[in-house]
Amino acid sequence: MPFFHPTPPAGHPGTGRLPPRQRVALIVATVVAALVAAFAPTRGGIVAPVHLAREHRPVAVPPAPERVPFFRQSWVTPRAHTPSVHSSSICVLPSGDLLALWYGGSREGAADVSLFTARRAPGMSEWAAPQTAVNRASAESELERLVKKVGNAVIFPDRSGLLWMVYVSVSVGGWSGSALNVKTSRDEGRTWGGSRRLTLNPFLNLSSLVRNKPIHATDGRIGLPVYHELAMKFPQMLWLTPGRDGTVEECRIRNLSAESGLIQPTLVPLDGDRVLMVLRDHRPGGRRVHTAYSNDNGWTWAGAEPSGLPNPDSAVDALRLRDGRVLLVYNHGSHERDILRLAISGDDGRTWRPGPVIEADARREFSYPFLAEDQHGRIHLTYTWLRERIRHVEFNVAWLDGRSAKLEAGTQ
Repeated sequence: MPFFHPTPPAGHPGTGRLPPRQRVALIVATVVAALVAAFAPTRGGIVAPVHLAREHRPVAVPPAPERVPFFRQSWVTPRAHTPSVHSSSICVLPSGDLLALWYGGSREGAADVSLFTARRAPGMSEWAAPQTAVNRASAESELERLVKKVGNAVIFPDRSGLLWMVYVSVSVGGWSGSALNVKTSRDEGRTWGGSRRLTLNPFLNLSSLVRNKPIHATDGRIGLPVYHELAMKFPQMLWLTPGRDGTVEECRIRNLSAESGLIQPTLVPLDGDRVLMVLRDHRPGGRRVHTAYSNDNGWTWAGAEPSGLPNPDSAVDALRLRDGRVLLVYNHGSHERDILRLAISGDDGRTWRPGPVIEADARREFSYPFLAEDQHGRIHLTYTWLRERIRHVEFNVAWLDGRSAKLEAGTQ
């Protein structure tokens, strides 16, 4: 199908700017769309999940905890892979392979940005060379619509072993004009099927973004935490019902909180029907990591409350360890992303103990962390390193507890 590439409006040669009346109309439409998305009732016809499936870990019998501390760093991206990289995610595949995903190009939001994957086989210390998974041209061809740029993406296997990718594309404007798209792979990300755009909002279908990993219901549904950015910023839940052959049978969006300014939710299944949500604080002044709880498997949520941890308007991630504690990774500070730190909670995220510092260097950026746990109980962390490379850190609970104990004793 041929694509229509708009030319600059008359009277504005080469600028791409709209005439004043059209700009006002677009602003009004933007505000209306934001209000509809924020306050419109969630569409009915679906029910809450009865139970959540246990987190997928590709091992039949959990191994005994490692007693010797282990810590190792590596680079997911080679030097000078692209001028700028950002927003990585990582997952453990059914085979035991690790697969990382990120975007890279000349800069964030540029037309030359692509989504890349890299693989690490079990027992290996080095990552294979990056492979292009999506670029602007391929997204445009597969979606049969104009695509201006691509951005945040997340990958995860479902209970059948099918690998999913959900990624952001923009056809008009900035990130607030984004849409979500799905791709699936039957060979653990070596090849991918075509992109399919998700229809989440009947009004413009704009401004849903993704960042963190999902939860899985026992009925097969996937609960993906997403967020809205058009005029107002707030968290949402996207419930996907997988169809046959990697299709999406149904997708429904649910608003989570009327409180604006909290975005990029990350979900941690707890015992029973409870789920913890940890949120990035986008609001100016006194920023803190926020938490909220669901008692019905992520269907409805209590209001978010500030934690004692600072947040400089930057992404966070969390993971429930095998012993029941919750591990959090975040930027420790109110203004800069120059300290990347771990924190541990033994009471489901109500209070946090300080954990080891992963990176600290004044006025340099270490951001957008992502956590996963492998079949051996080792924890994997990827993050943006100076916007130049994606770094991978691997450690075990013995290292985590040993370093945390030294912090509490004041010997580190």
